[in-house]
Amino acid sequence: MAELFARDTLSSQRWRRRLVPNQSFTLGRSTQKYPVVWDKQISSQHAQLNWNGVQLEIRKIEEAANPIFFGSRPRISFMLDPGQHFVIGHTEFLLENSEPTMPLPHRSPRTEVTIRPEEIRRTSFRKTPGRIELLTELVSKMTASTDHDQLITIALQQLLHGIPHATDVQLLEQSLDGDTKTFSPIAWDSRDGVSTPGGSSQSLIENATTSHMCVLHVWPNEPDPATADFTQIAGHDWAMCIPLEIKLNQVAALYISGKRARLEGNLTEVEILQDDIKFAELVGSTFANLSRNMALERRQSQLNQFFTPGLLDHVSTDIESYLAPREAGLMVLFCDLRGFSAATEDNIDRLIPHLHQTSETLSIITSAILAQQGVIGDFHGDAVMGFWGWPVSASENPLGGIQAAWEIVQTLAGTEFLCSDTPAKAGIGIAAGQAVAGMIGSRDQVKVTAFGPPVNLASRIEGMTKPLGIPLLLDDHAVTQLQSHPSMPPNTFLRLGSFRLSGLRQETQIFTVNSGEIAWLPEFSQALILFEEGDWPQAISILQSLPTQFGPRNLLLQYMQGFQNQCPASWSGTIERNTK
Repeated sequence: MAELFARDTLSSQRWRRRLVPNQSFTLGRSTQKYPVVWDKQISSQHAQLNWNGVQLEIRKIEEAANPIFFGSRPRISFMLDPGQHFVIGHTEFLLENSEPTMPLPHRSPRTEVTIRPEEIRRTSFRKTPGRIELLTELVSKMTASTDHDQLITIALQQLLHGIPHATDVQLLEQSLDGDTKTFSPIAWDSRDGVSTPGGSSQSLIENATTSHMCVLHVWPNEPDPATADFTQIAGHDWAMCIPLEIKLNQVAALYISGKRARLEGNLTEVEILQDDIKFAELVGSTFANLSRNMALERRQSQLNQFFTPGLLDHVSTDIESYLAPREAGLMVLFCDLRGFSAATEDNIDRLIPHLHQTSETLSIITSAILAQQGVIGDFHGDAVMGFWGWPVSASENPLGGIQAAWEIVQTLAGTEFLCSDTPAKAGIGIAAGQAVAGMIGSRDQVKVTAFGPPVNLASRIEGMTKPLGIPLLLDDHAVTQLQSHPSMPPNTFLRLGSFRLSGLRQETQIFTVNSGEIAWLPEFSQALILFEEGDWPQAISILQSLPTQFGPRNLLLQYMQGFQNQCPASWSGTIERNTK
């Protein structure tokens, strides 16, 4: 495992960060993950780094004021091997490729002290100088943190400051190896700031995390060489373990070890170490609480991308159950931007500005969905899928889908969308039916989305907005639901025909919204009936009298021309579509 260790040569400030292969990051005074706030000679963004699994690639950012020294010479870019270091200002950066020893079994301690966390909090410090100030400083620093790694760094450093005879401190996280629960070190610090911890006691960790108590072990001063273990080899003769619950239900533990405590006044060794347990528990509980809060804020931020505050108000404390996949009656909206692929090719030399422009347009769509209490289900390149009916029933906002669609149409296509000379900027398909919605995915990744027939149908219907030349289309199930609402005026929807869409076996009646009093729409409806009944000559006569900008008129005429305007004997009244 590779880590970057940063150390201020003028003070005790430092941090270490685990490196992820092929994941670039920025080093600087104000970067979120790798901040070097103590050194004013380091620019806000000073260097771009990437760990390739073997070496650390380092490149100075052109705007950075001060040089990067490697091998006592200023460098613009270079490769760093494990064990080597570079310097910016008065800060040294060391690349380490080491792994702390995993918890190991060993013999029983000379003394064991087990205390419940609530009992620790009720007791007073026997010796307080400096510790209250450190706890106050801890809270101030932690609440200002914006990153979980920063929280860990602060907690470990404050533990070393507050327990003078502590040599090493580790944060362990629980993981599952089959049915076996193991604890692995994910972060550590040492008194000298460089050394890798020598190990930890498996029995001590198991005792503390199983009992949910703070446990202290003290080993004999001079162990029998025949039974000596890593604790004495590492020069440690005491260790304590504080169980924690961090992030979201993540079991963890603080493991602190060191050399014999110096006796003061009439305090015994165990009494001094009990003071240390209290300090460690207070630091650990503060860290754990802020860690969970940060994780909840991050989850809330992620959920805000999919849900409106109104929907989030329904979320109980058991969010997993609330978001679990379940079958529901959904109304699904599928909206696709027009000309995205062609525009991407045209803007190959300016993809970032093109992306920003596309994002602005997509924001119009997502804002309309969220404003109507819908859920953002997925993004498919330049397309957005939203739905209603989960996690709350569609009866909570039965018109949300059509109101969101109409807002998008008015913004991107204009109100005269039935008969327009200007191509629409987006196409919208709406379908209703039973589907599964919730947190859906694989073992590695999950997301809030919907799965089922109305999702596929909404996508297919959206595809029909191109040949029909109308940006908003609905299926008959959606129209039936919407038209049954008391506030919906009669004849709100205009039927455009029966289609068997690509990849689907059942025919679909497709509708659009009647956007106003258009004199010739009844004539189109009459021509559609004649077309479906097989009276094509009469249908053609009526359709030819309609405006050429009306897309459904053109599609019907083109379809009949494909049969030389002669209705086939097998005609069922349904138009077959073989392409999406």
